[in-house]
Amino acid sequence: MEQNGHVKSKRERAAEQAYEPDYQESRRKPASQRDDPFSTLAWLAEGAVGLLDEMRRSDLGLSEEFWVHAYAARRESLLALRSILDEMIERGAAETQRQAERAKQRERRGGIEIDF
Repeated sequence: MEQNGHVKSKRERAAEQAYEPDYQESRRKPASQRDDPFSTLAWLAEGAVGLLDEMRRSDLGLSEEFWVHAYAARRESLLALRSILDEMIERGAAETQRQAERAKQRERRGGIEIDF
């Protein structure tokens, strides 16, 4: 057990023994070697599509009055968004027009160069 004043650990002694476990070859293979491996992303996508489809077709136990109100609220929010976008477009067009007018005014005035 002692060799040159060093006591061998159990790990070192086990490493010296000729031992080969009698395991059978596993039937499990990496995904890259299987014909049809499981894909987590595809599984999540399929679940999301199924959930959305179920929600579209199911009334979730809610009354018809609720769904009429929900549709109207959705329409109102889309109209509000449309109004905001129209306002932003108008402001952008007005700013572009103001910049064009300023450029014309500068042309009419002529450039004044000052040498120092």
